[in-house]
Amino acid sequence: MKIKKPELLIEAEKKLKKVGDFLRDKSVVSFTMSVKLYRDGLSAPKTIFMQGERSIDGALTTYFPRVQNQDAVQSRNALKGKLESIEERVHEYIVENALDAGWKKLEVSIDEALKSALSADDLEYRSFVPIHALAGRSYEAHFCAPVMATVYAKEGEKALAKGNLNQASYCVDRGLHWSSPEIFIPSPNGRFKERAGTGGVGKHLRHEPVKDKVVELLKELEPNEGWKSTSTAIESVANELISNHSRLVEECCLKTETLPRTIRGWIQANPKRYTHHIKSKI
Repeated sequence: MKIKKPELLIEAEKKLKKVGDFLRDKSVVSFTMSVKLYRDGLSAPKTIFMQGERSIDGALTTYFPRVQNQDAVQSRNALKGKLESIEERVHEYIVENALDAGWKKLEVSIDEALKSALSADDLEYRSFVPIHALAGRSYEAHFCAPVMATVYAKEGEKALAKGNLNQASYCVDRGLHWSSPEIFIPSPNGRFKERAGTGGVGKHLRHEPVKDKVVELLKELEPNEGWKSTSTAIESVANELISNHSRLVEECCLKTETLPRTIRGWIQANPKRYTHHIKSKI
């Protein structure tokens, strides 16, 4: 059964593609973008800013400037108590859903990541973890919100130890958000059973974003006179995916080393979807 994307999602993807084209323009040396979030119960929208600068080597570095509210800074004892409550919320969720084994490995990874200078903001604004936490897209998405909450709790504890109450307050605010019951994915074991019950359907659905990209690239990269062969088309598309869309490939649970073989299988199974023209040998 073919699942049709909602019109809202299609329009959003078009807008994001335009933004991506803009950011790939080498003549752009810097930019500032803002997004306003309107929520029920708030008299004024919350604005998120993103800025970027192009370095001498052409790479574009993006970052999210943070405006902290000095009035929101709390006492040391209050902050310590709230940081502890964040960790308790995460612990209760993990225990209630019997996720202890997987979580122990993640805790080690979190500590190693923080030692390597990764910040909580890097994780929230420069990775797919928050997206998976909110959308539940990946197989282990139920771990994403606890990871976000834990990273902010640990960073808040470090800030508190250094006497930086402003930073600790910020971490508490974000940590409480990511550890709220509304954010945690309910019944993660039920998600496993549902996917197991659908057999390979869940797996195929996870691959859909890459399949759509293959269809797009077969048309976009096709020479004017057509492809020399299907193998050439597959090789070109696979190289493009690996070079410029590796994160998408990874997030869809595909391996780059077997991508050409995977694409060939998709084409053989559904040639009408993956239309590509082979140039005449005459």
